[in-house]
Amino acid sequence: MEQLVIIGHGPAGISAALYAVRGGAPVTVIGKDGGALTKADLIQNYYGFEHGVKAKDLIEAGIRQAQNLGARLLTSEVCGIEFGEAGFLVKTPAEVLRAGAVIIAVGTARNVPKIEGIGQFEGSGVSYCAICDAFFFRGKKVAVIGSGAYAASEYEVLKGVISDVTILTDGAEPTFTAALPHNKKKIARFDGANALERVVFADGTSEAFDGAFIACGSAGAFELAKKLGLETAGNKIVTDEKRATNIPGIFAAGDCVAGLQQIAKAVYDGMIAGTEALKYLKSL
Repeated sequence: MEQLVIIGHGPAGISAALYAVRGGAPVTVIGKDGGALTKADLIQNYYGFEHGVKAKDLIEAGIRQAQNLGARLLTSEVCGIEFGEAGFLVKTPAEVLRAGAVIIAVGTARNVPKIEGIGQFEGSGVSYCAICDAFFFRGKKVAVIGSGAYAASEYEVLKGVISDVTILTDGAEPTFTAALPHNKKKIARFDGANALERVVFADGTSEAFDGAFIACGSAGAFELAKKLGLETAGNKIVTDEKRATNIPGIFAAGDCVAGLQQIAKAVYDGMIAGTEALKYLKSL
């Protein structure tokens, strides 16, 4: 059976792993942390804990449970998902995993830096997807806004199409390991008439750019959905009742799909996505 790759270490992702691995699928779960649940302390509205349960304990117990059943847990970030010759390629900074099916179970909030003018130029120079929009900037000069592995990944995508690409870290120290061209100056604003024309820095200097690709932090559900062409509504991925998206083999669960942002709902979503992804893999 082909591998199932689940993106997200939270309740939805781990719940999906439990059902899929018990059904015989090879499962890898990738995540940097437990997601939004890590921001909570004591959980008092989840079934079975009469005195409540600490969020940290619940996350760690779920991860151990999945590992005990045979799931592979990988602490990393996902930089992108691409179509492979058969199935999908899930890219991390260290490796590319082949998958017959993928479940997206991460948050939906866009990682948008607080830069003046960024909203004004969305669609007129500001983009959130290198794979989607690199073609439109051929022969032009563009920037990638970010300082980590995700920014480095977007840089590599753009360099395959555009010759003049620079990473702007917006005052942050870069954490990518490759020696990539970058500028660490703090950004004050994006400027231009009808489209982006320049980036103005906090020290008063400026540099001309035709485009800026936003790649701050890690790729969340919104960024991954954009790259694949998944249908979205607002900041949510659209799925059917089986948590299947508009692309066969891609499922979504948890906070990135419509509904209450509650642990019980995330666990339910994961159960549905995990069992349906298992059925999909068995049909290949």
